[in-house]
Amino acid sequence: MENNKIILGIKPILLALVIIFISNNIFAQTDSLQVQNTEPKQKKKDRKRRDEFKVFAGLSVNEISIASDKYESVVAPGFILGATYKRGRFFYWELGARYNNPVYNLHDLSNSSDPNNILDGAFSVRSVDVPITFGINVLSITSRIVGLRVFVSAVPTFALGVGSNDINITKDNINSFMMYGQGGIGVDAAFLFLEAGLNYGFTDLFKNDIQSKPYQIFLNLGFRF
Repeated sequence: MENNKIILGIKPILLALVIIFISNNIFAQTDSLQVQNTEPKQKKKDRKRRDEFKVFAGLSVNEISIASDKYESVVAPGFILGATYKRGRFFYWELGARYNNPVYNLHDLSNSSDPNNILDGAFSVRSVDVPITFGINVLSITSRIVGLRVFVSAVPTFALGVGSNDINITKDNINSFMMYGQGGIGVDAAFLFLEAGLNYGFTDLFKNDIQSKPYQIFLNLGFRF
């Protein structure tokens, strides 16, 4: 009798162990299937994503669209140094910072007969740009080797100072914050890239009421990692 009681007491325990064992196997197979189903999605997502870090230097030509009877704007050269972080393949976005040193030249119309004063109105504006860029890479399939991009940017700009000049323009005469719009094209080749575009100011450079919207055409050469 005692043996029968022991056997009857063990049976529920064995049954419970069997149920637990079967359940563990079922859940383990389900988890395995979930992992297998998740891995291709993650790999596909990773293939779509592409991150790059870019550094570059460039040259620019600069001018001011100015409404003045005393001065006219003359094209002058400048330079750019910068770095950006880029993410995406066909559609991409980019965030960066660059040191922009455009040079503007305001020619005094009252001395237009003197050829020696053509650069007397030249002055530089040292600034930091923070371009926020969105673009399309039409050769995204081969982007690791070669790419062709078009892009547009919103460019908040913070003035740091004004270079020495003969027409007494100082940092107090210019707006310390400006907003630019930018558009351009880029070509990628292996670890190199070349970009060209137009950067146009939506706000006036000078604080007075005279229209003085700056713009520049730029050409950048850089490395991408």
